Formats: sequence, C-alpha cells, structure tokens
Amino acid sequence: MIKPFLSFLLPLTLLFLLSEKTFLAEYIYVDGLAFQQQGLKSIFEKYGPTKKTDTDYECGFHSNEEQGKTYYQLIYDQVTWIGNAEEGYIPELVVFDSEGEIKWTYFQEIEFSGKSTQYEVENFMKKKAEPIQIYRRDENDLFSLGGRFTNADDGFFFLFKQEKLIEFHYWSPC
Repeated sequence: MIKPFLSFLLPLTLLFLLSEKTFLAEYIYVDGLAFQQQGLKSIFEKYGPTKKTDTDYECGFHSNEEQGKTYYQLIYDQVTWIGNAEEGYIPELVVFDSEGEIKWTYFQEIEFSGKSTQYEVENFMKKKAEPIQIYRRDENDLFSLGGRFTNADDGFFFLFKQEKLIEFHYWSPC
C-alpha cells in the first residue's frame, strides 16, 4: 500500500519542484545598471559623483553594527544605492517617473517603468516570483506588492499609487 502511494507522490513532488517560480536578483537591471554588486565607477559614470552618506540601520544586511562593516548610501534624484566598496552597491530605492524614463528590467524579458500598471506587475510576478504578497497601505490609493529573491532572505516590494508603479524598494530582514 505504501509503495504505490510513494510512486504517486514522488512524481508530484518532482513536478512541483520543477515548476517552482523563481525571481533571481542577478537578472535585474535598474536604469541600465545591474542590480547586484555595482561598483562606484559605473554609478558615477551613469549619474555623476555624489556624497556618500553613512547608513544607520539598526539591523539587516546593511546594518553597520550587525554586519561589522560600514555601509553607505549614494542618493540621487530617482535611485538610492546602498553598499560599500567591498561588496558593491545595490539599488535600495528606485523612484519611477511618470514619463517612463527610469526602467526596471528582468532578464531582458520585461521592463517596468512609471507607466506600468499594478495589473501588469502583478501578472508578471505571479508567473515568475510566487509567492508574492499584496498589501493595501494606510495611505489613500497606495498598494504594495512584495516578495523574496530566490534562495535568499532578502527581498523587494513595488509600490503603486492609483494603480501606477511609483517605487521599487529593496528589503532585508531584521
């Protein structure tokens, strides 16, 4: 009795594992720059130099005290990068413009901008990055859609206002 059950269960388990939807950070590009481990030179070439601002996070992957390293933010009008020279920088915050100039792309498969709708982002994320979580925010007409990166504790969320994409946020656990 157990052997037939296991022979039925094993293919279902393999099917589930093969169909798992993933969202890989290494395939993300923000405004033409790779999401992961961007060097200062590339950021400065794209946006120009800016002052490094110390971070003061109580906990998380970019907490100076918790990680025993110093992290900085590079703050520009539409993208805030966080990191250090040793680990590189990642976009912590992306503010999308309504003209669609700032773009977020995934694996050259899809491109989101300030012209993207909540419906478009939700559909893409359901195909590629389940499980996702959708939250209604306290503020009027704000919604967020969040998830985690594949095989990682950190994640992201997209913020929408009146069903249009307005921000992308990097998130690390505390």
